[in-house]
Amino acid sequence: MYTNDDIMDKLNELELKIDNIESKVDSLDDNLKKHIKFIDKTYEGLKNPIATATRFLRGR
Repeated sequence: MYTNDDIMDKLNELELKIDNIESKVDSLDDNLKKHIKFIDKTYEGLKNPIATATRFLRGR
């Protein structure tokens, strides 16, 4: 049988683990957002040359 202290200790341990997971997810989310912005910015500069090349190749 578990005592109230045992249960509270386990709940505190689980809370710490959840906080740690939440922190890691937030960090990964920030990194993913930065990466997506980088890709969008890079692609924006390539969009017109790609469209021009596509039109050129379709005309052949």
